[in-house]
Amino acid sequence: MVDTNEIEIAPPKSDEYILTSLEVSSGVPVSQLDYLKLFSADTWEDLTLELVTHWKTQYSRVVRCGAGGDMGRDVIAYSNEDPKLWENFQCKHYSNKLNLGQGLLEIAKVIHYAHVGEFTIPAHYYFVAPQGVSNDCLKHLNDPGRLKTQLLSRWDKDCKSKITTKRDDDIALTDELRAFIDTIDFSIFDHLPPIKIIELHSKTEFHAKRFGVQVKKRPRIESPPKVLSDNEVVYTNELLNAFADAEGVSEFKAASLVVGSDYKEEYDSARKNFYAAEGLEKFSRDWLPENSYDDLVDECYEAVSATVRSKYENGYVRYLETNAHATKITYDSHPLSPYIKVQDKKGMCHQLVNSSRFKWVKE
Repeated sequence: MVDTNEIEIAPPKSDEYILTSLEVSSGVPVSQLDYLKLFSADTWEDLTLELVTHWKTQYSRVVRCGAGGDMGRDVIAYSNEDPKLWENFQCKHYSNKLNLGQGLLEIAKVIHYAHVGEFTIPAHYYFVAPQGVSNDCLKHLNDPGRLKTQLLSRWDKDCKSKITTKRDDDIALTDELRAFIDTIDFSIFDHLPPIKIIELHSKTEFHAKRFGVQVKKRPRIESPPKVLSDNEVVYTNELLNAFADAEGVSEFKAASLVVGSDYKEEYDSARKNFYAAEGLEKFSRDWLPENSYDDLVDECYEAVSATVRSKYENGYVRYLETNAHATKITYDSHPLSPYIKVQDKKGMCHQLVNSSRFKWVKE
């Protein structure tokens, strides 16, 4: 008898990404959010400096306050040359989530020093912490009126004696200071969630080095379209010239390729390999520093150039020998190494032909 409550268990979905040796050797990678929580104070310091390289592309000037006497500021970003228009990124390293008391103290610092004339109140003030902020702190940041009320009611407890490092230098909540606080729009105080920190850091060239490449998955190689794309004209023509050179004829057209022949199979294989390399290049642009893929192709050129320059019976033999040699090249020092397939190694040769670095038939 079959239990009608029983259902068949579906097999796992097939992966749409290429499985690499990196994933097999390291297992399931630690998520970037979890990894961020493991950062030491020194590593967090390095990461914030790396974030500055992104912020510098968004603002006219970005500077960092010194460790001592920062007056409640950390990374200062100016939108223009007016020193009164600035934003503060308070990059604090805490072992736990930033709690409300800690947040109120940081806010009190910047308010106090703005009140005594050291600078103006910033246009925006962001807490940037690896663990994020506590739920209580988040609720108050999302409710400016409530945040202000808590600052005033907890000033003596959480802020008064902690704003400056000088002994017995308490900052009392005077009527004058309270009136100044009343002029402040507390909606300027906000935070960058850890997921946003990672997103911003991913826009820097340091992201792969800091978080590693194991979190990247390369999409499967696309099949070439039936009709040649514009960027295929050069390398396919050079390959047809190699066929013609081997046959001792002046011209060889793609339309004359016979299905099942070596030339036809090699032509189709070349297109697949070219698209593999193009896919690898596109994949690299999403997470590696600029010119990283160009460096890889340059390495390929240096590895095969002597083979290309050797003397051969015809251009087709040169093509075959070069591709055979290309498959033996290792790229261990390159960050793309775990993702490079044989198809990519051959495909880079076609990219080199496309860029006129060499030809299969010597003129």
